[in-house]
Amino acid sequence: MKIMIKENDNIRIITPEGRIDSTTAPEFSEVLNKVILDNCDIVIDFTDVKYVSSTGLRALLDGRKKLNKEHSFKIINVDETVMEVFELTGFSSIFEIEKLGEIKSEDIKVLFFDIDGTLLDHDTGIIPQSAIEALEEVRAKGIKTVVATGRSIEELDELKVTDFPFDAYLTLNGNVCLDENRNIFAGNEIVEEEMEILKGIFDAKMIPIVFLGERGRYINFIDDVVIKTEEQAQASLPEIGKYEGEKVYQCISFVDNGMKQRLEKLLDHCIVTSWHDTGIDIISKTGGKEAGIQAYLDYSGIRRSQSMAFGDGLNDIPMIRYAGIGVAMGNGKQELKNEANYVTTDIGDDGIKNALKHFNII
Repeated sequence: MKIMIKENDNIRIITPEGRIDSTTAPEFSEVLNKVILDNCDIVIDFTDVKYVSSTGLRALLDGRKKLNKEHSFKIINVDETVMEVFELTGFSSIFEIEKLGEIKSEDIKVLFFDIDGTLLDHDTGIIPQSAIEALEEVRAKGIKTVVATGRSIEELDELKVTDFPFDAYLTLNGNVCLDENRNIFAGNEIVEEEMEILKGIFDAKMIPIVFLGERGRYINFIDDVVIKTEEQAQASLPEIGKYEGEKVYQCISFVDNGMKQRLEKLLDHCIVTSWHDTGIDIISKTGGKEAGIQAYLDYSGIRRSQSMAFGDGLNDIPMIRYAGIGVAMGNGKQELKNEANYVTTDIGDDGIKNALKHFNII
């Protein structure tokens, strides 16, 4: 199983992924026991844990017993299925447990926002005034506001999104993370082996593909599909260019769903997500908006359970799942709404403001 450990002052946050059962519990127990030796508070984030067996429960209990009584032992982001196990066994009265989505509004320290269809209303071409007022109110309370988008910082400038003073920009689907002064604090490029294949696609010119790399944004060729898609996304056309071996953090291609599926099967080290009927993003498997969020949380010292994310598209699903609270816009895709903790109203119907009111943040 995959287990992440994050250090935050005198707290250790352990994030296991998958099932904690007879097969994986020994590994989980070994990690837990090592962390306990640090003599610190323990937080176990169960966001990605979908099942716990009796062996897993014993590992938790053994760990709690070994921890010095001066330190706390807390389990957070527990979903309904796992919570039923804790309640059935009486472990809910032994441990301090926080259910998934049951975050107190005063615990929220950072808000992550997708741009297109979430903050930026393409019907008007601007961020709704109600959203701007809501963001100003949360910032006055000391809550951080962060962009999480597939766009580049240059595109955000063109759209005047950066006129609002955000605390950070997780651009190119979280693969280039910039602080408020636009200094890069985290990056995640596509691996060299995969770039060999993508360069072949770029040079073959069978499909239009954009590289977003160290020297900017450029495409192999432009056709009517590219023009129409970019017009609908209110994006400028990239310049036609040549790949010269620099790091590439994201690719964009303008293809239908059939070609998207073919690329998914072809690219072993990349994730392919849709942002339009004829627009897809290609990023490293180790990247994504959720990876960008974790990079920002590490950078700022904020816990995952203290985060809230807003989105509307399919490429926002990992981010919505990852944040402490995930909010889907009313105008969003149904698949995203199915994953969200809360579905707010449309972007043009005060969606951001209404969600923040629902959670008593404003």
